[in-house]
Amino acid sequence: MGVIDPDPQMLKDSTASRKHATDQTWRHIDAEVIAKDGDYEKLMTTLMDEGPWGYTIQPRINGDGTVRAIIINTWDEIREAYEEVRGRSDLLRSESLIELRGTWYVFNETMSYGHIKTDPEPGPGTHLLGLFPVSSAKGISGELVFPLLPKDFYGRGDVPADLPTERNEFREWEMKLNDRYLDAFRAGDVDGMLATFNDDVAGGVRDYVDDNGGLIELQGKDAARAHYTAFFEKYTIDDVILLDRIIQPEYVFFELRITATPKAGGDQVAFHTAQFDVLAKDGLSFVRIGHGTDVSTVV
Repeated sequence: MGVIDPDPQMLKDSTASRKHATDQTWRHIDAEVIAKDGDYEKLMTTLMDEGPWGYTIQPRINGDGTVRAIIINTWDEIREAYEEVRGRSDLLRSESLIELRGTWYVFNETMSYGHIKTDPEPGPGTHLLGLFPVSSAKGISGELVFPLLPKDFYGRGDVPADLPTERNEFREWEMKLNDRYLDAFRAGDVDGMLATFNDDVAGGVRDYVDDNGGLIELQGKDAARAHYTAFFEKYTIDDVILLDRIIQPEYVFFELRITATPKAGGDQVAFHTAQFDVLAKDGLSFVRIGHGTDVSTVV
């Protein structure tokens, strides 16, 4: 008698997709370790053959509570960034503390250990978040990383008096904040979405308005408002399903399946998004970085 009876073919296909995403991600990370020999062409072969790509490997942390997650999308920009980053430091190893192996991405929270070439000894390690989207072909289509610092480092202004300070109470705060965001998304409520953002929100997500496959940088609430307003002018949201979620004291990661109907007419479509939100000291979403799958017709 069957007890747990999912379709065996579905399990096989899902496993193959997750293994592919994991293999492509760690092939790239291993190549970054090897790149200390200066052979950046070898490192570039771990990318998809064709873009656009999505990279945030050189975020700007300004020291005044604001940041900029600089988005680069082209082969030449990525090659130049690797020459700069790996030119001044060697990646010695990367160890995942949390690793979620999706069917089209790998998300991880890692300790990354490197060595500045001009320093006599390796550094103590850097706490990072990373999202590595892939296609069905070889190579990663993006390396979306951000340093994980205490939330008190991010954001300007005062901390709300009612903000929980106990670890798990704050995680529950984050869960409710993310639920509010998802409810507003389902309703096409831009103001409701923006109410969960810090005023200095920064980052980048896949641009489903122009739908060119690339990421769009969103710096500040005005940019976020313009983008999501245009998105809801293009689509009526039919459903938003939460697939995975990780809630840690400094961030929330979540994957969504979104079904929508184009307002200009046509068949219902669907796509998946995955992103991480780094929290500011006021408990609101501060850095939002993610990507998504191609839009496809629902069958």
